[in-house]
Amino acid sequence: MTEVKDEFEFQDENKRNKPRVLVPAMDSMRLVSGPPKNTTYQFLRAFIIERAKLQPVATKVDSILIKGSKVVANHPKSDYIQGSLYLMAEAYFIRSEWVPSQQKCIELIERFADGDYSPDAHLLLAKDYLMQRKMTQGKQTLSRAIDVAWYKDRYDILSEAYRIQAEMAIEDGQIDKAVNPYKQAIAQCEDGEQRARWQVDVGSIYYRLGEYALAEAAFRKVFDETPDALAEFEALLYRGSCLVRLGKFDDAQKIFDDLDANRNFNEWTSYIEAERLALDRFRTENPKDPAVIARERQADTSFVGRPEMMAQSFQKGMGLYKAGNYNEALKYFAKAKVIRTPVYDVANKYFTLLKQWDDQRKKIRSIDQALVIDTTYKDSLIQKRSVEFFTLGRIFEQLEQHDSALVYYNFAYDSTSVNDPAKGRYLFSQARLIRDTDPDKADSLFEIVAERWPKSEFAREASTNLGFTSEGGIDDAAELYRSGNSFRLVKDYGYASRQYMAIVEKFPENDYAPKALYAMGWMYERDRNMNDSALYFYGLLLERYPRSQYAREIHASVEYALAKANGVEITDTTLFRDLDQELLDKAKAGEQNVLQQLIKNNQDALQVTAPNLTLPNIPGLAPNGGSVNDLLQQQLQNAKGNVPGMGTDTTRVPPPPKKP
Repeated sequence: MTEVKDEFEFQDENKRNKPRVLVPAMDSMRLVSGPPKNTTYQFLRAFIIERAKLQPVATKVDSILIKGSKVVANHPKSDYIQGSLYLMAEAYFIRSEWVPSQQKCIELIERFADGDYSPDAHLLLAKDYLMQRKMTQGKQTLSRAIDVAWYKDRYDILSEAYRIQAEMAIEDGQIDKAVNPYKQAIAQCEDGEQRARWQVDVGSIYYRLGEYALAEAAFRKVFDETPDALAEFEALLYRGSCLVRLGKFDDAQKIFDDLDANRNFNEWTSYIEAERLALDRFRTENPKDPAVIARERQADTSFVGRPEMMAQSFQKGMGLYKAGNYNEALKYFAKAKVIRTPVYDVANKYFTLLKQWDDQRKKIRSIDQALVIDTTYKDSLIQKRSVEFFTLGRIFEQLEQHDSALVYYNFAYDSTSVNDPAKGRYLFSQARLIRDTDPDKADSLFEIVAERWPKSEFAREASTNLGFTSEGGIDDAAELYRSGNSFRLVKDYGYASRQYMAIVEKFPENDYAPKALYAMGWMYERDRNMNDSALYFYGLLLERYPRSQYAREIHASVEYALAKANGVEITDTTLFRDLDQELLDKAKAGEQNVLQQLIKNNQDALQVTAPNLTLPNIPGLAPNGGSVNDLLQQQLQNAKGNVPGMGTDTTRVPPPPKKP
């Protein structure tokens, strides 16, 4: 066990043995849109062990589970039970099997509530819940983990728990909730070295949020305690970085020189060099300065693939982007996304959108040239150019540059012919974008859309925004559903999601609520190929409307996907019983080829093929709070013998969700 634990030490996400890479103000940047914001947190991705990382040690992980099972089964009263249960829970977590890991943690906590592994089990259980998107249970368990860790003097567990709380609060935009737990802990802790580590954490939160004066003061307070070498280095390094951004270049230069001269920090030279690059960049204020460019090239050569250098490339790219130099920014975003680093996701977002921006400009130039050379197809080329203008506007909207987006939406509207049916869409997009800032003008544009293009997919939405209803008093939920469908058909998935979820939030008792959740799941599954998000919305449907016809349609598909992810076999008898009562009756009557017919009917069912796909454990799917695995195994037992001659066939065929 000691051997296995030592081998997995490098995968311990909580252990800090080198300085962190902090990027200022990155948390305020939104990532690419997906499911609603409250479904998951971006920082949780760091807990997922990628397949390439798991593969070399997969045998060891299997060994932990096998040996742990033998210890639990054959030596139930030995001193190794507690450790074995925790190692098994950790092994399941490494394999991204959250439900089995959760079960082992609960078993350990119930049997050894005051044991040495209790703090570890509470923290791991909180992570299991969060990875399954059970946010309420995760936050409650995290709070209990903090209480147990204080009782057992486990400061390592406290640090990790506070870090998770802080990350959630930062993504939720609740700054005080991110910092206050650390401040309370510092006031209560008697260990000066641990207080110093937590003070560094406080400074890092302010730094990441761009509050440089508060961050500099927090990093300075670290030296009121007794920091270890790592805490001392981080406090000095990022205090210098704060001074750079506050314009105190000479003070920052002195800190970096002192760090360079300290032999204790020789192994972290790359971090110092990265912050020196930032100092040069802010001091010159000229991104094309030859000295700065030369220093960047030297750093890239000397410290290839270092995350701290990727972070500097990203920050320079953001500076160029904000200055309007998109072509140069594109180069730095490309450098920043070479490897997985804390800036990878945001750098990839901006790189992708700026690459699309560049491609759209080339398309528009090509069409302009074609209009000059040959006017044979002038009308169709003009319409095509307006479409490209509109797409360019959508790119700027995703970049949150609404003024530029409005300009290109207006270009799209003005540049096309009077009879172009897409003009309504272009005008509607303008109205939608200014609805919050200029509601009067937006209403005027909505009126034009509703009057001039009454049969378009946007006319009904425009009428709804204006508060118009038909003489019969149209159902608001029905209006929202039709609106969501309209936006889904034109691939405006973000707005479609907003309309569907508005039904669930505003009209939870309406018949359209389960239909909207079903449509959301369908959209993410079929239109966007995002099966994890599809399963989330299908899961909400099962949880909130288990008796609806839509829940019955997708129940077994979700069951199948979860079972496949957890390696659970589903027999054909289970499928017969759950999916198609008519076919089940025929099977019981002894008719032939029923299974083949079922397979044919369901050949396009929802499939989960990603090897490490993170699937939520659907609340309410399993009775009495049990796991999905327990539910499936129980169904297998209940289904035995129900269908003559079919109890041994293990063909796994899920049902298809019908098109909403």
